[in-house]
Amino acid sequence: MKKIYLDKRVWRDSRDHWVSFESDPKLQVTKGNIYSRCVPCITNLYEQLQAGKDEIELKEAFHCWKVVAVLKNQEECLEVLKEFEERFLGNRHVRGKFGSSQPTKPTKVLMFHTEDEEEKERLLKELEVCVRKINPEGKVFCQKACANLYYELLGDWRDWKEVTPIKNPRVRTTLIEKIKKLLYWEKG
Repeated sequence: MKKIYLDKRVWRDSRDHWVSFESDPKLQVTKGNIYSRCVPCITNLYEQLQAGKDEIELKEAFHCWKVVAVLKNQEECLEVLKEFEERFLGNRHVRGKFGSSQPTKPTKVLMFHTEDEEEKERLLKELEVCVRKINPEGKVFCQKACANLYYELLGDWRDWKEVTPIKNPRVRTTLIEKIKKLLYWEKG
């Protein structure tokens, strides 16, 4: 039976931000995906915006999911992870993160990442069971993994297709600048 491991390096320095977890002690998929999947995907969006496209070919973003639990604090995130590990992990591989990009928010989120639709549905059901046990008022939902990056440009992720027309072209310049900062192409 596997275990869930936390990125200890980040845990020490980021109590109020994001902490990655994975059922591999070296977090190899998490670390590998940053440069083999996430950066190329965001770069693809950037290049399409720069080229003035009227529609966005989503590629990886269309098949990338996060299953999210909104909880009271990091302690609840850890309790839900422990519950998940004990009840559902088995020999599966899972990965994700917990925390918040806004440390002043009163809640924290726990999210699992997957590129598989069946696994997304399974994680959704399992996470609901775990959250109900730890915090019956916690919220559980799923969405496309980069929905927050694409939302203003393309609208609700439920309406996306593999190639989706731009709904709000006015945000193009702002989104280009946001991507530059996100990928550290520009200081700010």
